[in-house]
Amino acid sequence: MPLQALRGTTDLLGEEVKRWSVVEHTAHRIAQVYGYQELRTPLIEDASLFLRSVGETTDIIQKEMFRFEDRGGHDIALRPEGTASVVRAYLEHNLHKTDGFAKLFYLGPMFRAERPQAGRFRQFHQYGVEAIGSESPWVDVEVITLCLHILRECGLTGAVVWLSSMGCRNDQQRSAQLLRERLMKGKPKLCKECQARFEKNVFRVLDCKNPTCHEIAWRSKVSPFVLCEACAAHFDEVRRGLREASVSFDDTKIFTRGLDYYTRTVFEVRATGLGAQDAVAAGGRYDHLVEELGGPSMGAVGFAAGIERVLMAVDHGRAEAAPMANRRRGVYLAVATPSLIGEGFRFVQQLREHGVCAVMDYDGKSLKSQLREADKANCQLVAILGEAEVKQRAITLKDLEQGSQETVSFDAFVDEVSRELKTLCQR
Repeated sequence: MPLQALRGTTDLLGEEVKRWSVVEHTAHRIAQVYGYQELRTPLIEDASLFLRSVGETTDIIQKEMFRFEDRGGHDIALRPEGTASVVRAYLEHNLHKTDGFAKLFYLGPMFRAERPQAGRFRQFHQYGVEAIGSESPWVDVEVITLCLHILRECGLTGAVVWLSSMGCRNDQQRSAQLLRERLMKGKPKLCKECQARFEKNVFRVLDCKNPTCHEIAWRSKVSPFVLCEACAAHFDEVRRGLREASVSFDDTKIFTRGLDYYTRTVFEVRATGLGAQDAVAAGGRYDHLVEELGGPSMGAVGFAAGIERVLMAVDHGRAEAAPMANRRRGVYLAVATPSLIGEGFRFVQQLREHGVCAVMDYDGKSLKSQLREADKANCQLVAILGEAEVKQRAITLKDLEQGSQETVSFDAFVDEVSRELKTLCQR
């Protein structure tokens, strides 16, 4: 039996790669429009980075992190999320001294050692942004707006923004005490993990998947977070800014983010029709993480979106609407005899240098076989070069969508194909 990809990982081929590229390029393009610059961090980090930032009591650390010892005895982890690595790089490269306020974009694989299920993989992929160096609620507004802009450009419609505030650290201490008091009667019925969470980090009880724990934790329909005056004012300003930006949101839902570094604004973007795994993007503010990793005290906010989830949501939306036609792209140059391959390649290369997707056969297939290849490759145009065309110094150009045909001179060929493809893309 041939070797196969590990469970919870997947290969990307053909059309699937194209779909992923659309999401990646769209995210990168829109992030640049908003002034975010790309940053690439290693896949492996010192495990202590995530212990300090994500939190030792979180499921990511306790159950899901790929963690191992290298040959030198160092405690290494495959990155389970992007924020901690970005903040580490921000400090290591002294961006807090040179840039101050930095707007950073990242994209790449993350890893979690959990049981694979629909929408959750051992190797998954995210794009995200981090705006580091400001406590302004308007940065929160920009990050949420950017998040939605990318999803909209990727073709995701009908997504809902859940918006809340977890307050500052003092608020969270007060809220934790109130939550313990609320859970006290049901504490003996909590699972062993939640018994430990009750003392160390009671908010993790809210994330437990055990039905009994979930029922006890959410019996009260009141938010577990109580905000001080400053945090309430900050949250009001975020909501006002989103309304001014015409961003719809739901601030009535009760939810928590599962990482320890969050403060104040938190949000999730949920897509309809995906069941329990309906969050396609999420993020929030983390005003203490830079300081906790050795830097100065400064505000920060960001989000991450799972590419697998985004594509699932986009596919679901298209299935509910109408199936999208697989649009044709590019030109196939077919030669009538193998002796014309060199001449044909010259034209193909000219098209490529003008940014036109152009392909041809190099193995001497029959003209009929090449036309079948052009259709299989989903090309918009087929350019046919035969002995008759060479004598006329012209190329026969067929439009596979419209069924039309014309003859174009050698000198005008590249410009005509470029113009025709541009016209087709606008139809």
